[in-house]
Amino acid sequence: MNREKVYEILQLLSDAYPAFDFDQRKINTWSMLLKDQDPATVMRNAKSYALENKFPPSLSDLREVKKEAHTSDFLKKLEKWKGEAIGYKPGS
Repeated sequence: MNREKVYEILQLLSDAYPAFDFDQRKINTWSMLLKDQDPATVMRNAKSYALENKFPPSLSDLREVKKEAHTSDFLKKLEKWKGEAIGYKPGS
């Protein structure tokens, strides 16, 4: 995510929340902390958040969190754990 997209998100939040101010420092900080995020996802999260909450979001409210449970690596670990579990019988 680049600074231009971060600016758009901060502008949206400023419009939605009159007390939400931002300056170049906040743009720099949010840009650094959102650089790994998809701009469309963060914007969608910001819009959704603004419609549902009366107080402005923190940066973490807008980030997309990748859940480990949705990865195939986690599912492989789960099967390994089941196999190592005491008293586990496959198919039961």
